[in-house]
Amino acid sequence: MAKRRMSFLVAPLMLAALTIQVAAEEQLDEDFILRQLARVQREVRDFTADLVQEKRISLLQKEIISHGVIQYKRPDKLLIELFDPDPSLMILDGHSLWLYFKREKVAQRYSLGSNPLFMRYLTLFDQPFNERWGKLASVRREGDLVVLDLIPGEADAIFSKVTLWVSTEDWFIRRLLLSEKSGDSTSLSYENIRVNIGIPDSRFRIDLPVDVEILQPPL
Repeated sequence: MAKRRMSFLVAPLMLAALTIQVAAEEQLDEDFILRQLARVQREVRDFTADLVQEKRISLLQKEIISHGVIQYKRPDKLLIELFDPDPSLMILDGHSLWLYFKREKVAQRYSLGSNPLFMRYLTLFDQPFNERWGKLASVRREGDLVVLDLIPGEADAIFSKVTLWVSTEDWFIRRLLLSEKSGDSTSLSYENIRVNIGIPDSRFRIDLPVDVEILQPPL
């Protein structure tokens, strides 16, 4: 359960750079990228996309592929629903983090206000390259994609590196790779991205069946 919980906690970083614009020249400029990222992020009020998650567990030498949807609304609402192989739901409603494991009929609730780790990741939605958290280590091209490596600067960060693949066609992220210090990694691919469609707040309210056990684990 702890490992699965950690997989959900990485989810907020999927939004670290939803959209980005880069220089058209062969030589990419870091300052230009950061300025454009900040500008474009301000324009994104909400977004929805189909999601493919590939989770690699190093100790088990195993890969788990899941399909689902992701929705985000500024400044602090997030929904991730996975349909297979283990149906689950994660909701950030601005006050609490909910993790609902449908097959087990168990939900876990965490208070965001009492956990600085959750709040720190929430700030990444609007300021993905905040110097207090980490820095942009490298920028390179791979065909029609721009690839960015982000190195966290905090000793207690979960990740050793975050890598983004950005399409030069529409400047949306196509793939995100989260590399954990444990050796595990999570690859997230976005498809059918739609921006600023007016997602209602009600989408981020959890509605649990009456037979679900609700837990509030210690932080």
